[in-house]
Amino acid sequence: MSPQNPRLSRLCASALALHLPAQHFAMSISKTITIIGGALGSAPCDITLAFIPPNADFSSVIPIAWKVISLKAGDKLVYQWNNGPAAARAIVNAKTDIVTPEVFAPIAIGQISDLYLDENQHPPEYSFKKPKSTPEKRACVMNRTGGYVDIGAGYITDINTPMEDIHIPIVLRRVIDQSPGYVDFVPVLTLWASLSGFQESQLLDDSVTTIPPLWKEDLTKIDGEDITITMKRVNGKLIAVGPKPSNGPTMLSLFKQANIPNRPYTYTVELAFATPGLVVSGVTSIVNTLFPLGYHAKFTQKGYDTEGEIVLTLPEHVSCNKAELETIAAIEANPTIYGKAYIKSHSGAVLVSAHNGLESWLEVNPASPQWFGVKGQGENAAFDGANAEAFQQVNAAADGANGSADPVDVPAKTGGRRKAVNVNAGADAYDGNGTAEGDASKFGSVRRNGGRRAVLA
Repeated sequence: MSPQNPRLSRLCASALALHLPAQHFAMSISKTITIIGGALGSAPCDITLAFIPPNADFSSVIPIAWKVISLKAGDKLVYQWNNGPAAARAIVNAKTDIVTPEVFAPIAIGQISDLYLDENQHPPEYSFKKPKSTPEKRACVMNRTGGYVDIGAGYITDINTPMEDIHIPIVLRRVIDQSPGYVDFVPVLTLWASLSGFQESQLLDDSVTTIPPLWKEDLTKIDGEDITITMKRVNGKLIAVGPKPSNGPTMLSLFKQANIPNRPYTYTVELAFATPGLVVSGVTSIVNTLFPLGYHAKFTQKGYDTEGEIVLTLPEHVSCNKAELETIAAIEANPTIYGKAYIKSHSGAVLVSAHNGLESWLEVNPASPQWFGVKGQGENAAFDGANAEAFQQVNAAADGANGSADPVDVPAKTGGRRKAVNVNAGADAYDGNGTAEGDASKFGSVRRNGGRRAVLA
C-alpha cells in the first residue's frame, strides 16, 4: 500500500450520492406560509384562513378563523406552521365566541397529558402534567378538571424563547370530565374571500362549508418548506394561486425536513492499516480519543484483515466534516498508527424517521453543505442537479487534491405571559413565527395569541 496523506484521502469519496429511503414516514415538518397581494387592482380583498380537518363537525371539533386580513396589491404576509402538537386550555367568550388560549403545553404524538384544575388557587388555576407515553399514536389530553373544559389544539412557535407563542386553530368544545381530547389534526389549510361575519380567533360554524374556498390543501402533502399563495384578479375574478400536492417528496425537501435540531447524525469511515496487527489496537486508540468528545462508536472488522469500519454517532451540533477532522487528529496523535492508517472511504447519514421499530436514514453527500454543518444552507447540485456551478467547484476541489493544476473557470453569481419553561417536557422540538412585512398595525392577524406555558409536574 503506497503512503498517502490522511488529510487528502478524505476527498476520495466526494462523488457519493444522496439516496432516498425506500419509504417515507411521518416526521417533524415546518412550513412558511406566504400570502401575497398580486394584481388586485385598486380594490383590496378580505380573506380568511382556517384549518378545517376532516373530523371537524363544528359541534365538538370546531375550527376558528385562524387569520382574517385585508390585502391590497403589493402586500405580503408571512406565517409559520409546524406539525408539533400542542394543547391549551381555551377560553371561549360567551358573547363573541372569540377564543383565547390560557395555559398551554407541547404534547408529542404517542403521549398523553392530564389537565387539572386547582380550585384552591385564587383565581382557580389550570395546569398540565408532564406528558407520559401511550400506545395510541395520537397526542392526547385527559380532562381531570372535574367538569367540562374547552381544549385548544394547535402548535407552538419559537418554543423555549421569550417569543414563545401558542396557535390554536381548532377547539375541542366542552370535553367532559375524565375524557380524552386529541390535539393532533390533519392540517387542511382553507382560504376564503369575503367570509363576512367572522372575526379573527372566532369560532366558525358549518355555514362556511357551503362557501367554495379559493384554495384548500393538506399542508403535509405539499412538497418543500415554502407555501406561497398569491391573490389576484383575472378578468375581474378573484383567484388564489398556490401550490398543489406533489406525487411525493423530492430528495432536497426530504433532507430539509430531516434537517432539524437534535436529529441523530452518523459519520462512517472505512480505514486501511499497514498491517493486520494495527487494526484492533488502532481503532481502540481512535475511539478512546473520540469518546470523551461525546462520540459513540461501532466497529466492524472488514473481510480484509487490514481494514476496519467505524460508525460514529455524532454529538449534537457536530457536523460530519468535524467528525472526520477529529478522526484524522486522533490518528495523527498516535505515533504507532500515524502514517500507517488511512481513510479509504467515508460517508454520513441522518435519521429521518422512526416508526414501529423501523428507522429510515438519509445519506449525506460529502459535497453538500449539510456535510459541513448540520444546519447547512442553500441548495446544491448534488441534491437536485439544478446547480451546475456547484458541481464545477466540487470537481475542481477533487481534481486539485489528485494533482491536477488546471484551473476551472467557475462563473460568478451576482403574545402572552410565559410562566416557566420545561425543556424536558417530552415533546418534539419545533419552532416558527408569524410575521408581516410593511405596516403591521393594519393587520389584526399579526399579534401574539396570549396564554402562558404550563409548569409541568
